[in-house]
Amino acid sequence: MIRFHNKLIKSPIGRRLTISIVLFSSLITLMTTGFQLLADYRSDIGRIERAFSDIEKVNINVLAASIWVMDEQLLNTQLNGLIQLPDITYLEVLDDSGQQWRIGEHQQKLTSVIQKKFELHYRSSTDEMRVGSLIIQADLNAIYERLWDRAILILLSNAVKTFLVAGFILLFVWLNITRHLLQLSQYCQEIDLDEDFEPIQFKNYTKKDEFDQVATAINQMQTQLRHSFTAIKQSKASLQDALADRERLLEVERSYKEELAHQVKERTEELEQSLLILKKAQQVIVEQEKMAALGGLVSGVAHEINTPIGICLTAASTQIIRLDELIELINSQSPSLEQINMLLDEYQESCNLIVNNVTRASELIKKFKTVAAEQKQEEDQDFNLKSTIEEISGAVAVMHTPKEAIVKIDVQPDLRITTNHSLFNQVLTNVISNSFAHAFSNEQNNQLLIHAKMDEGHIRICVQDNGDGIPQDIAEHMFEPFFTTTRGKGGTGLGLSAAYNAATLLKGTISYENSKVLGGAKFIIRLPVGFLAESKDKPS
Repeated sequence: MIRFHNKLIKSPIGRRLTISIVLFSSLITLMTTGFQLLADYRSDIGRIERAFSDIEKVNINVLAASIWVMDEQLLNTQLNGLIQLPDITYLEVLDDSGQQWRIGEHQQKLTSVIQKKFELHYRSSTDEMRVGSLIIQADLNAIYERLWDRAILILLSNAVKTFLVAGFILLFVWLNITRHLLQLSQYCQEIDLDEDFEPIQFKNYTKKDEFDQVATAINQMQTQLRHSFTAIKQSKASLQDALADRERLLEVERSYKEELAHQVKERTEELEQSLLILKKAQQVIVEQEKMAALGGLVSGVAHEINTPIGICLTAASTQIIRLDELIELINSQSPSLEQINMLLDEYQESCNLIVNNVTRASELIKKFKTVAAEQKQEEDQDFNLKSTIEEISGAVAVMHTPKEAIVKIDVQPDLRITTNHSLFNQVLTNVISNSFAHAFSNEQNNQLLIHAKMDEGHIRICVQDNGDGIPQDIAEHMFEPFFTTTRGKGGTGLGLSAAYNAATLLKGTISYENSKVLGGAKFIIRLPVGFLAESKDKPS
């Protein structure tokens, strides 16, 4: 048994089982011992209480009579008899005159004794009188010593029983569980897939229980492992062959990459040469485009300026002829007032024609300056955005009388911005003038919507009308200088080009898209500005 016990203790399960049995048995032993000692303590205390009760019933009256008759011999005899009772260690009788009778050892610490005091009354046939008192002490130390001896005896007996029970339990566990688990673990540790298969079998064990099922499962698992191991060996050989093939393919790929890199290098050199040629050709084309654009600009300027200058030249030549005729008429013998007035009227018409065409030429030259973007550097100004837009739209409407339009301005009333005021006016004036000139007719249903709001340090202004819109082929060229669809009606093609140049000088943008609200053209102007919104209301 000791040999089996030692083997079981060496195993982890045996150690845990032994500790669990010992702890559980010790807990049960302590609980039962505690309950038993508590019951014995209560029994001893009850016995002392019963002794006090018996003394009160039997001896109190006799002691009172002995004090009444002053029979000290009888009183001492009674005290000697009471001190012989179990656990009674001290008695004291005190009469009313102050005389005392003591027997036993008095304890000052009341925690180790039980003390009780009884009043002594003498009863006659007609009256009852107090004659003294009786004090009794019972020592608890004897009770504690008995309880201690009982506790040691109980613990020793329970320890022996626990050892015997634990030993038999461990022996049973060893014979039925632990040794089979050890055999299973040793078998699993000794499994070698390279050796021949030997199934596990328990010695002298014929039961069909869980261990038999575990052994069967281990044997099946080992069979499957051997099949899998064989398949893995075959796969390993295949992988080694594939790896050799892969190395050969990698070698071919490396040689192919080297050849490809060589070809790419040669092709790159050829492309670089072609790129240099293309850059030179591009420079030539750009120069040609610049010259063509300059030629178009010069041609446009010559065409626009030639007409008023030619008219002025014709009118001046006519004035010289009419002036010679007037001088000849005045120097004649009979000049008439009617002829003189007719010549002067013609001369006045020629002067008016010269003034009008010179004025037109001056206006064209001013517009050419704006196209060239030769703006003076002036300081930025702070102004109210809504008021400025109202002034510009009103001035443009007066310039295009008799056309009328309903202008709606959606701008925060207290929004103030800081930017170049003249350039800003030029951008907005030319865009609004474009709507009046090309989108609006003489009918009364003309509408213009101007919406502005702040967007991350920029002012975004949308100008949209309810006209027919701008075709795509025209929209691609409408910001170019001298491009117009109304040249025969006096259009110069400089309005949107000047607006575009002014927006560029302000480091902003101007773009076009078809309006989804009113159905006509929509110009979006975005300019960087400083702003101050005094109102809490945000623009819609």
